[in-house]
Amino acid sequence: MPTIQLTDQFGLDVDVKTDVLSSLEKYAASLTKLPLTGLNLQSIADLTLANPSVTSLHAGLTFDRPVNIGSGGVTLALEGGLGGSMDIYVPPPGGGSLFAADLYGESIPVASAERYVSIALNASAGPDICATINQLTFGFQPGVKVSLANFRKFEMQPAAPSILEAVETTISGFCIPGSPDDLRTLAVDSVVTLEGTGSITFHAKANLLAAANPLATLDLPSPLPALDVSAGGSVTVAASCSVNWEYQLRVRRLDAGRISLGFYRKRGSETTVSVDACAGVSAGTASTDLFSSVIAVISKSAEVDSSAIQSLGVPDDQLKAIGEAVKNAAQRKLEISLVAALTAAESHGAAFLYEFDLNSLDAAGTAALAAALHGDLSGLTGDSLPAGVQMVRSIATDLQQTGLTWKINLLGIYNYISTSELVRQGTVVYEPATGDLVITDKATAQRFAAATVNFGADTDKLRHVLADSFFITAVYRGSRSLISGPGPEIECSHSYFQLRASTSADEMRAALAAAAALGLPDTGGANPLPAGIDDFGSTMVYAETSYDDALTPALFLNGADPKPQDEFESAGRQAIRLLVRSDAADGFRLLGVADDALWAKMRAAGQFNLAPLFPGLTEPEVVVIAADYSVIVWWAEAMAACAKTVAAMHRLLAAGSDAASPQFLALRAGLAKTLAQVAGNTKEEFGQPWGLVAMDRVSGCRAAARVQIAGARFAFARSSGAGLAAAAGRS
Repeated sequence: MPTIQLTDQFGLDVDVKTDVLSSLEKYAASLTKLPLTGLNLQSIADLTLANPSVTSLHAGLTFDRPVNIGSGGVTLALEGGLGGSMDIYVPPPGGGSLFAADLYGESIPVASAERYVSIALNASAGPDICATINQLTFGFQPGVKVSLANFRKFEMQPAAPSILEAVETTISGFCIPGSPDDLRTLAVDSVVTLEGTGSITFHAKANLLAAANPLATLDLPSPLPALDVSAGGSVTVAASCSVNWEYQLRVRRLDAGRISLGFYRKRGSETTVSVDACAGVSAGTASTDLFSSVIAVISKSAEVDSSAIQSLGVPDDQLKAIGEAVKNAAQRKLEISLVAALTAAESHGAAFLYEFDLNSLDAAGTAALAAALHGDLSGLTGDSLPAGVQMVRSIATDLQQTGLTWKINLLGIYNYISTSELVRQGTVVYEPATGDLVITDKATAQRFAAATVNFGADTDKLRHVLADSFFITAVYRGSRSLISGPGPEIECSHSYFQLRASTSADEMRAALAAAAALGLPDTGGANPLPAGIDDFGSTMVYAETSYDDALTPALFLNGADPKPQDEFESAGRQAIRLLVRSDAADGFRLLGVADDALWAKMRAAGQFNLAPLFPGLTEPEVVVIAADYSVIVWWAEAMAACAKTVAAMHRLLAAGSDAASPQFLALRAGLAKTLAQVAGNTKEEFGQPWGLVAMDRVSGCRAAARVQIAGARFAFARSSGAGLAAAAGRS
């Protein structure tokens, strides 16, 4: 029977016999010595683990020469020198935890009458870590640092083993989990962990909740047809996914027959996801089928639209472009959601966790377990699991059960008879930051087409166009000039979206401030940002407010009367107060909006004469305050001008006129001229969080709101419905 020589620097020299099925003999035959450093094990070898004088102990493992671990090639390489550790964990009297919960989450409780002895080997992933002939792949990348550890549990009753016996037992049964057979040798409650950076693959199926956002443009037809758009519905998309992350693979023997296997993300580490949505959709496998499914759920004439995509008379190259845009949009939506699920502040457990009954596994279950040990979860993330396998947690399953909002922005839909006609005469692109779709006429598409993103939109330009269109839509809906037609209420949405390649802690706090400003549920007063991170990496920020026909008039009217300009100015000032933090670099902006008397002086002085009012600020700071002033006044004047016409149109309708009367059409024509002037001067800030918050405040804080932050290191999502109950806590 093979042996491993265990020594320390104080005279200990013991030959430890390994088990018959030892992983060390199977994968690391050249590992013949374990030299302990930093601990005099010789002096305490005969003490039992229950001895009151025995506390948690730590020793290093130093190798005099490199050791290769592998099967079919070098998988892990232990370098000469300090290459591991041996630890004894003694919990406090009330019990403790085997792992630090803030590192990977979901620790293992240890009772006061239990002890754990662990052996950890720190290695580098070898060049054959990805070789298909190799049993030990685990999903790690060549060259990365990998920690392989075994934790062996010992009971203090009825008789506690000696320290040396416990260490020998841990070494003898050391498990390297290369195959399901290796796991059968684990003792009950033993734990094996592997930590490193790499990729795992899996299948996911998501319910994309396609939500139509019908937006008007300036040149509305007359008379207006009823809107041929539905509120939306669910579209199912299947995909192959890959996660690149810093993670822990954890295997635990639960009882004589069962093990658990989980993948845990390292807190604060960067995580990226890639998605291939070619695996199939509910309506078929072609991307045009996916688009047909989208059209079917956002169009009232679904049975016509879903079957007519191929016969719309659209050229083949345009159909191909539509298919690519929809595919890219769906993939991006899944990427965002998976990253958010992995990095969410509320996520404290395994991303994937399964239990296997080793005695009940059939061939499919054994193959799925073997593949999982290699970082491939495809056999465990399908519609059904093999015999002997139970899913405890899976972000792939959560994705399918919860559903993802997929906004379909219909720009200029009021100018066309149907969504199909808008598609035939227009363009379909996707927004690369959020994965939302945009279906629009070709002229409008030219305003935001991206030269560098195939079938995609320029994020900054599209944000500006959507803000313009939302303003126009809100005014027309507020004046009751748009006809939704029979069917469910359809909201129009005001949105902000931004994708940053690098996101500072201050920028992340500003995004969270936007959520708070929109009255979304907080995190119990605690700062949800993980500490110690200065750069949160690539981050997508999305904020949205939505208004239905019943709420939109409240943006302009107090009862039957138009809101005055000073009410809009007050809402605009409130928005800045809610969004700007006093401790931020731009905290000085609060000086310009906090005081009513000072604001009156600013109004009297005008935008270019504000410096004397702020003697303590620098010239650049005064310029920023002047910019805030300019935006608020522009918006307030535009809203007040529209409010007067909206009120006149409401009075006309209340007097018995209808939307087709000459008087009403004349008012609408005047409103169109006002909107044309507004659209030509729309400030960029209206498409920023400030615009969303200002409009929400003037509505009485009754808009439905949603904020999502999805980043490589942090995620956050909150939403709330509209209504007076929600507004009660936001005034």
